[in-house]
Amino acid sequence: MPLGVSLPPLPGGASLGDVVRRLADLLEPGPDWCGRADTGIEDVVIAGPGEPLDSLSDALVLAVGARGDEAVAMVTRAAAAGAAAVAVRIADDGLPAAVRSAAEDAGIAVLGVPAGLRWDRAEAGIRAALARGRAERPADRGGDLFSLAQTVATLTHGVVSVEDAAHRVVAYAGSGDEADELRRRSILGRSCPESYLALLRRLGVYQRVRAGDEVVPVDEQPEMGARRRLVIGINAGRRPLGTIWVQEGSRPLAERTPEMLRGAARLAAAQLVDHYFQGDATARLASREELSHGLLTGRFDAPALAAHLGLDPAAAAHVVAVDLRDPAGSGDAVRADARRAEATGIMSVHAAAHRDNALVVQACGQLYAVLPEPVADPPVGDAPLVRWAEQLVATLRRLTGTGVQAVVAGRAERLADIPSVKLRGHRALHLLTRSPEVTVETHARLTPALVVRDTLDLLDGAPGVRFPAVAALVGHDGAHGTDLARSLLLYLDAFGDVAVVAKRLNVHPNTLRHRVRRAVALTGLDLEDPEHRLAATLQLRLDLGVPDRTDTAFPAG
Repeated sequence: MPLGVSLPPLPGGASLGDVVRRLADLLEPGPDWCGRADTGIEDVVIAGPGEPLDSLSDALVLAVGARGDEAVAMVTRAAAAGAAAVAVRIADDGLPAAVRSAAEDAGIAVLGVPAGLRWDRAEAGIRAALARGRAERPADRGGDLFSLAQTVATLTHGVVSVEDAAHRVVAYAGSGDEADELRRRSILGRSCPESYLALLRRLGVYQRVRAGDEVVPVDEQPEMGARRRLVIGINAGRRPLGTIWVQEGSRPLAERTPEMLRGAARLAAAQLVDHYFQGDATARLASREELSHGLLTGRFDAPALAAHLGLDPAAAAHVVAVDLRDPAGSGDAVRADARRAEATGIMSVHAAAHRDNALVVQACGQLYAVLPEPVADPPVGDAPLVRWAEQLVATLRRLTGTGVQAVVAGRAERLADIPSVKLRGHRALHLLTRSPEVTVETHARLTPALVVRDTLDLLDGAPGVRFPAVAALVGHDGAHGTDLARSLLLYLDAFGDVAVVAKRLNVHPNTLRHRVRRAVALTGLDLEDPEHRLAATLQLRLDLGVPDRTDTAFPAG
């Protein structure tokens, strides 16, 4: 059976095995039971001997007060009503043989609740297992951990699984054809086999992954059907929440797999915290995305948002802007949205690996990484961020098939300054469209071009500020089919280097000299005067529509 993301979820809120493990946490050695561990349970119903049992589809019936023959009868009646399982009280010798036999005949699972565990505590424990199971269903999770697992599988070339602190598999991804026997058993049983867990404990693997962000290798174990693996802990401070495993498939794991695992573990921690406390991870993630967008665009108070996002309001933050450069006019909005969602996941892993508390937000059709800088750390320059962005863009170009570009927008001294830095990145990305061969730039290096373009925008909005003679030169070219205006602009841009400009125009140098003399004669320009040269350059750029400027407005949000 393929074991990728197509494997169907459990039919119930939790499996019988989940319930057994939950009750074992409440009382050792735990309940006795019989039936299939993967039996799906959706609800809990309390019933006593003689009570009517109707419409109990996928329910676990707590047969309170039923012993001996009454317990056997409850098993038979519950099965006839469509129940998934029955819980009965047992003594130290476990489930009675008559109850087991009745369960086998009726095709229903039976759970034996020890005398030391009160029914009210048992019911609460079972309902907690159901709540956790519903939160962990792939259909209900909004693709959070499963999406993260798929991103890690893509970046590492491996087969990925995410486990909670009880070693239950809560998400997985990767080629089912490359899954080893241990992986198959883990997915089908929804938990890691005990024999492998025992080996990991002997090797000290869990002790190491719970101590920090170390990526621990686990060698191949052929006798257990296990290929080589890497594992990292998902921890909230000193509290272990789970682990992420990457199994080596048909090809070696990617060189940067440890770094990607560290980023994924930081992202997964926020999601598993909700599961640990039986919360709604999907709602929390949606809220975090909304808050992050508010911080990026300045729509809400930055210090208040920082408190919700776990950031220091006094911290500085770097902003990196990314555009996928989806082909214009393709008309396939669904494919573009899917590609942007995939890129957001990849960028989130990269950002989390690079900086704690990193945020990745979609806005204005682009992606933004907000990388908080710890207050105690010295300011970080652009160079390490450029290297990080180059690695990210290379990955995104390879996986999305688009001409991705990025701009290191700069450093916000306070979280409240992030929107203005974001706007710089947004505008710089628009300017960078004229250089598709460039993968990453910084706002600092693009500042001169941005100043020129902004100046041209101001001139465009002030029609009374013009150099009429130069404007007339552009009109002369249009009327006579000449190329004097463009030749003059290139000559001015090149500081009068005739050879360079003639080569670019593919004309003889004397031809260019003639064009410049003719343009000077028609306009009355004094090329020895710096103000004449500057005014002519601006007017020519404005009238010729050179690619320093765009008619696209830059939204603030």
